[in-house]
Amino acid sequence: MSTGSEPNELDREVDASMRMFEKAQVGSAASLTPIKPSRILVVLDGSSQDDNTLASATFLREEFNTETLVLDARDGKTGQDEDLAVTRATEVSGARPIQRSEGDSYDAILAALKELSVDLLILPSPFGRSFENIGTDSAGTVMDVMLSRCPTPMIVMRRDDQQLRDCVKHIEMVVGSECEVEARAAAWSFGLAAESADVTLNLVLEKEQFENIRSIIEAIQPEAQIDTEQFSAALTKTHHALHGAMAKTASTLGMNYELHPIAGEVAPPNSLDQTKKLLLVLPLEVDDRFGQGFVQDRIRRSPHPVLIVSGHVPKDS
Repeated sequence: MSTGSEPNELDREVDASMRMFEKAQVGSAASLTPIKPSRILVVLDGSSQDDNTLASATFLREEFNTETLVLDARDGKTGQDEDLAVTRATEVSGARPIQRSEGDSYDAILAALKELSVDLLILPSPFGRSFENIGTDSAGTVMDVMLSRCPTPMIVMRRDDQQLRDCVKHIEMVVGSECEVEARAAAWSFGLAAESADVTLNLVLEKEQFENIRSIIEAIQPEAQIDTEQFSAALTKTHHALHGAMAKTASTLGMNYELHPIAGEVAPPNSLDQTKKLLLVLPLEVDDRFGQGFVQDRIRRSPHPVLIVSGHVPKDS
């Protein structure tokens, strides 16, 4: 007969873990070095989204004095077609157009990234389509390929009323699982954040992930009981170092910081009709299919611009 000790012992372990986390010596954590863009590549698709994409480039030029390169990556573009990079680069101070290579849009973008030393890519999603007309089915083939192959951090622009200059006042970093690039993603978050910005780390517990792990635990310990709050506590513990570094960095920079362990269904973005202006930041591990699906889902559901920091980026960058 069970004495119920297993569930009680599990509860005590989780409670002890949370107490240890809450007593974290955040003051002794090392601050992150914010990463700021210096040379960006802006990709045009010939849709109405180009206005917002170029407005983002203008903001980064004003804020960080970035060098701006502009690429017309439209599919089906021929030598006889007007080059939008030439005609629209004049809208950003100091920007210059670059020539499109052969191939599909994603081939042209990746070729430009390989040739040029840029540290940030800006492109619209859906590519070559109207966001308002497509809505949630709006990631697209170009985005699928870029998530798999892009070696450069990229800001994906979405709804026209979500201007980057307004969104950097509130930054939400969303982490679904531990990965090597989350500290770099946090450094980008602080680098792009406005003065006195609100920065939040959301540790997301997906329902499917929780159910799978709970099934494993119950198979090993049939009397054990685990709920989402306990799992969130464990998830928080695994990100202890990241939380400490982000809290210390925010304090140093005079920004506001919060940690939210939350369920996936309430994690940002909640809906495409959301009017709050914010920048989503998503770390992405190389060859992580779950991570790619998680990031793609967030892009499809987001009216906000999304910064993806990929594990394809060399560790010393």
